[in-house]
Amino acid sequence: MQGQPVQALLLRTLERLFEIPSADLPTALALACDAIAEAIHADKVDAFLLEPTKHTLVAIGASNQPLSSLQRKVGLDVLPLANGGRAVQVFETRRPFRSGRLREDPDELKGIRETLKLESVVGVPIELGGEVRGVLMVCSLKRDFFTDDDERFVALISRWVGTVAHRAELVEEIGRNAVEQGRRAVAEELVTVLAHDLRNFLSPISARLQLLWRRAQQDERAADVRDSQAALHGVERLSRLISDILDVARLDQGVFRLDLQPVDLGSLCSEIARTLSTPTHEVVVAASEEVIVDADPSRVSQCLENLVSNAIRHSPRDAPVVMIVGTKSLDQGGVGSVEVVDEGPGVPVELLPRIFDRFYAGKSSTGLGIGLYLARRIAMAHGGALSVESSPGKGARFRLQLPLHRDD
Repeated sequence: MQGQPVQALLLRTLERLFEIPSADLPTALALACDAIAEAIHADKVDAFLLEPTKHTLVAIGASNQPLSSLQRKVGLDVLPLANGGRAVQVFETRRPFRSGRLREDPDELKGIRETLKLESVVGVPIELGGEVRGVLMVCSLKRDFFTDDDERFVALISRWVGTVAHRAELVEEIGRNAVEQGRRAVAEELVTVLAHDLRNFLSPISARLQLLWRRAQQDERAADVRDSQAALHGVERLSRLISDILDVARLDQGVFRLDLQPVDLGSLCSEIARTLSTPTHEVVVAASEEVIVDADPSRVSQCLENLVSNAIRHSPRDAPVVMIVGTKSLDQGGVGSVEVVDEGPGVPVELLPRIFDRFYAGKSSTGLGIGLYLARRIAMAHGGALSVESSPGKGARFRLQLPLHRDD
């Protein structure tokens, strides 16, 4: 450190770190490494960060020096944890390391000793957001180059390098979120506009199909009756999808209205079961008691139909879907509940945290990802809740809870 006080050198280096713009992470770390290399007269400075998926330390930032270029050329800017070496040791032990005779160190990687020909090194952990995420390695080609003061300086400055990196990561994340939110807003507006336009086309199509169906019945053309009924069923499904899309827009705009009244959950579920049961998927209702809730019957039906239709889609052939109606006591009062249980493959573990997100669907799904989102929003609008329990290969259990009706 050539006799310079640690405090003075640290202050000047900190001033340079504070001047680094909130750029992308590699640029911010490269500028930080340049500042450290200049302050301590090092031949190379690297800021390695862990890439968790590959269990590898990667030199995200490096000083702009010939030795750094050689390091990238021979691939020593990527250090798998399994290969060991002093940088990996610092990361795994969370302890600083210093050596003045690295070329004689059998625990250092051969490429660093023989290709880069490094002699002196100081390595310290880098913390980002209170977590050790990488290593700062300061290197020299000269033997016994770094002093105790140098090691103390690197240990102190590494904390600020972590701050610079963390700030750059936050800026990148904010930028990504802004782009994603903008893209989502445009997509949502486009979908809503298309839903309005499609609804205008559906009425005449449905009317024509009704006319064809009646003619086929009158002329006793059985095949045409079946085909027209199937077409009408498809139009009905499309109409329900459009209604769901428009309801999502109403929720966002705050114009989603509920007509609350006493509703018998058992009767409501029985009606849904009669409507949605098919020859290959029977919908069974299990209700051991009368359960009356305060709800909008059309909206609760909409919610439950989404849940049951979803269960039918994911159930194996001839497997029933069960709707279990009951009550549950809570600290703030009782709730009526409906559990929709299927025998399908279950919800993938990676999908569970986002299953109720808007426009989010699994890789195998062909839907838009709004049915479960809308179902939960309907439950919340009633002051209730919608949750899911699932284990791979053991089906899924969706639980809708609504406030019980009270005479007062």
